[in-house]
Amino acid sequence: MSHEDGPAKQGIIDEWDAWSKEHPEDTKVMGGMLFFTHLQEKRADLLLDIKTAGDKWQTIYAWLLHERRVKD
Repeated sequence: MSHEDGPAKQGIIDEWDAWSKEHPEDTKVMGGMLFFTHLQEKRADLLLDIKTAGDKWQTIYAWLLHERRVKD
């Protein structure tokens, strides 16, 4: 993770925490992929903040794993 990802990562983690409280069962589906769908539909602004040359889902998934929000 680059230092530029710090605020973006924190925004994603904060959004996960809020979303997961409203959708506890959905957090267990496909390692959080429903959360990514939520981001695409409702919080595209957060996705725009992620600076990555790769797949944004992979970046977000890695963040969620690292922060122990999802299981591998």
